[in-house]
Amino acid sequence: MSTVLAAFWNPIVAKEYRSRMRTWRSPLAMMIYVVLIAGLGYLMFSSMVGSSNGLGAQAPNYGQQLFKYLVVFQMILITFIAPALTAGAISSERERQTIDLLFVTRIAPFSIIWGKLLASMSFVVLLLLLSVPIFSLVFLFGGVELDQVLYCFLITLVAALTLGLIGVAFSTLLRRTLAATVASYVSAFAIVFGTLGYGLILPTIIDPKSPSNTAPPAVTYLSPIMPLVAVATNAPPLTSYFVRYGYSNQGGSYCTAIPGGGMACSSSGPMAIGPNGAKGPYEQPTGNAIPSGLFQGWQYWQATGAFQLAICLVALLVSAVLLPPVRRLPWRRGRAAAVAA
Repeated sequence: MSTVLAAFWNPIVAKEYRSRMRTWRSPLAMMIYVVLIAGLGYLMFSSMVGSSNGLGAQAPNYGQQLFKYLVVFQMILITFIAPALTAGAISSERERQTIDLLFVTRIAPFSIIWGKLLASMSFVVLLLLLSVPIFSLVFLFGGVELDQVLYCFLITLVAALTLGLIGVAFSTLLRRTLAATVASYVSAFAIVFGTLGYGLILPTIIDPKSPSNTAPPAVTYLSPIMPLVAVATNAPPLTSYFVRYGYSNQGGSYCTAIPGGGMACSSSGPMAIGPNGAKGPYEQPTGNAIPSGLFQGWQYWQATGAFQLAICLVALLVSAVLLPPVRRLPWRRGRAAAVAA
């Protein structure tokens, strides 16, 4: 067996595949997932059609709006599903007293963790594939490109991987599945929803004299909802919710939010000037890239991916270090080898 094939198919993966798909829970979970996605799509489409009656040519873009709600709702479902798949990966083996059987095999601890994670993420990929026919319906209404769909599925998959690895790390750290599940869900909700709440409570204060837009707090990039909305709408994602437009006491100007995440400043006195030295009202430019801060010029999905991949790396290293029953630090290994010699 080649090295690449062995990395994606080891005895742990084979065992998890067979045990997971032979029960009635997996088909039921897949059916509920598809029904929820399809049901939300039907309800949102009916609501948009009802609210647009009489608008005529000004009717909303059904495809783009429907796609935005679907990708956000799918991410919410994955937030509930991913931790449940991995939070008991290691702790359940301890509770069944089968973890020692894994340690006496020739399977490396890292391969055990990788096999558990790969089996769980494969089920998430299966759920995403089942939702593809529903998402393809948005192309009937227009306003959505194929690359937007691919980017949104990639963002969702990376977020699911992050939440899954957090579940594996807690399952390795805590000995009880209930405690690991609670800790995994708390962490998942903090990343997906808590970071957005932080941006609402402690938004970025905008300087009215700034020549460029001010970005939301960097912690909000942890949430996959930010890049999903950005990709789905081709516009800055919810930026007006995470910034505060204050009043300037220099020159008598004041600034307010405008649709699309920009800022319009108007003169309340003869000395009010814009960012380029012009007097009177001005409007800051808008765009889909992060306008300032650590990730200036990056797309929102790139910043979110960087944050989440860093979390994945940390969680994977923590799991690999904590899982073995006997852990030796690198400097102690060298000393033990010298004594044995």
